[in-house]
Amino acid sequence: MSTDTTAHLPLIKLHTADHLTYLRANHLLKQHGITIQQALIIQYLAWHAGHSINQKNIELYLGISNPSVTSLMKTMVAKNLIRRLPDRSDARSYLLCLTPQGQQLQESICKAFEQLSFEVNSGLTEDEQEQLNHLLDKITNNLTAVLR
Repeated sequence: MSTDTTAHLPLIKLHTADHLTYLRANHLLKQHGITIQQALIIQYLAWHAGHSINQKNIELYLGISNPSVTSLMKTMVAKNLIRRLPDRSDARSYLLCLTPQGQQLQESICKAFEQLSFEVNSGLTEDEQEQLNHLLDKITNNLTAVLR
């Protein structure tokens, strides 16, 4: 086994970039009283409006545990951002949808994400941005394949 840390440097850089992106996103969203996880849930529900979305869908999308999603859902219901409706096909489950307040907040989230994208891509050419997206897709596919 190699102890050459240069082989691990891309992983460290990827982690650092992810962590800094997370921190910046939370900073941009703080003025709206939400976290990045709550914003991602709002975006997901907006993208899938009209579909039956339950808590399990959110768990898979965010890659977090049931108790963590339950806590997020309770907070978001209390903030009147989402509603939980009984699932007629599964009495143990609830379907999730945005409230009008959640829908309105979605527009602010888009603006915050646009600002974050601008900051992340600042100094990158269009070709570099395309290459970055392509490489991130490859990394995602590689890791998805080994996690199956």
